[in-house]
Amino acid sequence: MNEIDCFGVHDRLLTLAEALTAALHRIQPLRETVSVPLLDAYGRILAADVVARLDVPPHDNSAMDGFALYRGDLQTDAATRLPVVGQSLAGHPYVGTVPPGTVVRITTGGVMPTGPDAVIMQEQCAIAPDQSWIEVVPAVAARLQPGENIRRCGEDVQAGTVLLPRGLRLRPQDVALAAGQGIAALEVVRPLRVAVASTGDELHAPGVALPTGAIYESNRYTLIGFLRRLGCAVTDLGILRDERARLLTAFQDAAASHDVVLTSGGVSVGTADLVKDVIAELGEIAFWRLAIKPGKPVAFGQIQDCMVIGLPGNPVSVMVTLLMFARLLLLKRMGAVPAEPLRLRVTADFSFRCKPGRREWLRVRLRNDATRGPLASLYRSNSSGALSSLSWAEGLVELPEDCSGIALGDTVDYLPFSSLAVE
Repeated sequence: MNEIDCFGVHDRLLTLAEALTAALHRIQPLRETVSVPLLDAYGRILAADVVARLDVPPHDNSAMDGFALYRGDLQTDAATRLPVVGQSLAGHPYVGTVPPGTVVRITTGGVMPTGPDAVIMQEQCAIAPDQSWIEVVPAVAARLQPGENIRRCGEDVQAGTVLLPRGLRLRPQDVALAAGQGIAALEVVRPLRVAVASTGDELHAPGVALPTGAIYESNRYTLIGFLRRLGCAVTDLGILRDERARLLTAFQDAAASHDVVLTSGGVSVGTADLVKDVIAELGEIAFWRLAIKPGKPVAFGQIQDCMVIGLPGNPVSVMVTLLMFARLLLLKRMGAVPAEPLRLRVTADFSFRCKPGRREWLRVRLRNDATRGPLASLYRSNSSGALSSLSWAEGLVELPEDCSGIALGDTVDYLPFSSLAVE
């Protein structure tokens, strides 16, 4: 089925929302999984729910270094002196029931002994030089409540509940949560195999002398760096020249052994823009023009079972379409659950005019104003070829399709790079 026919947009641009809906509907997540030890699980996509085996904490324990006692033993009209009859250290619990009228020294994480119903912090007590008793003054006793400074069994995690959901991209804290359950290995989706290429006769690799009219190729460094952080297994196809036969062979071979082919350049309407036609010849193009700026010429299609994404050639367009379009598609193909990026409301420290009809992103960085809060400053150039703007910027201001401009002091949507790139 051709998504262009579905939308009836032969003569118009797809909105970003339409393109994402169409593309995500077509993508089938990877199903092949592997079991990996915890230390190899960082950044991988969880293939199945992880269910808690244990309550956390597994027993009532102390949240403080102090003394476990009966709250009812404390007087509020005179100082209370209570003998210390034992201790409960982390990993070495007190055995037996604590007699009323006595206390047990307890450390943070120590198991609450049977009997006492509160823990008083050691700095709130007077302690005998030989550690044989404590004394609590009335003002402190009046403030201590039953249950104070006690962490209850299962208050963090209850056995039988879903600890980590399927489709989660595992962060260090997620792996630690599994470790806390005694889980030694996790079932994850195998890495996504992605082939990356840049196209264009004008492109040359860094380190060589440039002929007249040539430029150094930089887009692959953006794409490969992002994909590696995403956890993909990346094949670098290098720079592909504007030769139809060569492109056909490269795309056909790559599609046969990869899950995704990701390219930059060659998807516009120039006579040397061959990528779109090659994809269509080998498979199908679902759509190739979006109502966005920068990055209008974006191709999405398929060659057999391989997803193909053709990004524009300008470096800013590559970065923006990678983050705002391709990222969600890659995550779904990986078996992750795609999510909308974080949007923060900040104040524009600039004015900007634009033509309605396309969603637009501006490169900005933030500074904090004591009175007005976070202020977004605009880069000096709005050119889609200004690669320096991406290094300077900290995120993007997003303008919706119906926006005709921003006035100084307007509130705008800000998307930090930290929420778009994979941490």
